[in-house]
Amino acid sequence: MRVPRLLIPVLLACVSWPASASDLREIGMVNLPGPPGFSQVAFADGMLLLTHPGASSVDIFDAVRRRDIAQITGLESPRGMAVDDKNGRVYVADHGSNSIAVIATDGWKVIDAIRLPGSPDSLVLGGDGKLYWADADAQTLSLLDLQTKQDVAQIELGGTPRDLVTDSARHLVFVTLQDVHQIVAVTSGSPTSPAVGPGGANVPQLKIVNRFTLNASQPTGLIYDPQYNELYTAVRSSVLAISADTGAEIDRVAAPAGVDSLWLDPDSRTLYAASEGSLVVISAKGRLTKIDEIATADVKGHTVAFDAEKNIVLLPGGNHGTSKLLILRPMTPNAPPGMDSDARVR
Repeated sequence: MRVPRLLIPVLLACVSWPASASDLREIGMVNLPGPPGFSQVAFADGMLLLTHPGASSVDIFDAVRRRDIAQITGLESPRGMAVDDKNGRVYVADHGSNSIAVIATDGWKVIDAIRLPGSPDSLVLGGDGKLYWADADAQTLSLLDLQTKQDVAQIELGGTPRDLVTDSARHLVFVTLQDVHQIVAVTSGSPTSPAVGPGGANVPQLKIVNRFTLNASQPTGLIYDPQYNELYTAVRSSVLAISADTGAEIDRVAAPAGVDSLWLDPDSRTLYAASEGSLVVISAKGRLTKIDEIATADVKGHTVAFDAEKNIVLLPGGNHGTSKLLILRPMTPNAPPGMDSDARVR
C-alpha cells in the first residue's frame, strides 16, 4: 500500500543518517569518438546508448569494458530514443532526416528507417505496437503505428514539447512544454471507449485532458513516478514534484541554472539531475531532499544515467572539443538504516 506523502516526513523524523561531503566518487573518465554534443541516454541489452548529434551517431557503450563497442553513424541529428527490450529494438528520433531509425540490438545495426511528415525530437513507446513522437518545430504530438509505419493520430500542443513520459495504467502521456511553462496530459482513449472510423475500425484520438501551468519557467526533463503518482520535472533552477492528478506543486529543490535531464532509481528512491557542469543527487523518500551536488567541470554535459545493476552513474559530455564520459559510484548505502526503498519503517 502506498504511504501518503503527508505521513512520510513524520516517519523520516524518527530516523536520521549522516550526509557525507560527497556521496559520489569518480571511478573513471573515458574518451568517446567524435566531437561533443549528446542528446539522450538509455539502456538496452545491458549497454548504455547515447544519441550523439555532435557526431551524427548513436554510441553503444559497454560500462564493464569502459569503451564503445559500436557506433552507428550516418544519422542526421539523432535525438530522443525509445527502447523495446522484449523485441530487441531501439527507436531513434533522427530529427534532421524526418525519420525514425530502427536499430536491432542483435548486431547494433540500423534495420529500418520510418519516414515521418515532420521532424521528431522526443519518443516514448505507447504499447500495442504504437509509438508517440513529438515535433518541437511544429509543436505537435503524434501517434505512430509501428506495423503500418503510419501516423494514426496527431494533436497540437500549444507549446514546444521537450520530454515525454507515460502512465500506462491510465493511457496517458505527459509532455513538458518548455516555452509556456506547462505540462500537458494527453490521452489516446481507453480500450472500452475507442473512436470508430470507416468500416467500424477503432481509431485512436489524442486529446489533452489536463494542462498544468507551473510556477517556474522552462520545464525540460520529465519523469513519472507511479509509486506516488507524481511528476518530477527540471525547470530553470529547480527540480519540482507535481501531482499527476491536479498539477499542484508538492515540493521543489534548488538546482543549478540550466538543469535539464533527470533519472530516477526507483529502488533507492534517488533522483539524479544533470546540468551543464554539475550533478545534483536528490532523495525522493517522501519529501525531495538534496543530498549531494558535485561539480563536473571536466565533463560539461546535460544528460545523466544510473546503471542500477552496476551501481554507477554515467555523465556524457565534453571538454576542450573532446567527447568524454564520466563514471561515478555512490559510496553510501541505497537506503538509510531502518528504512526500505519506499521509506516505510521496518
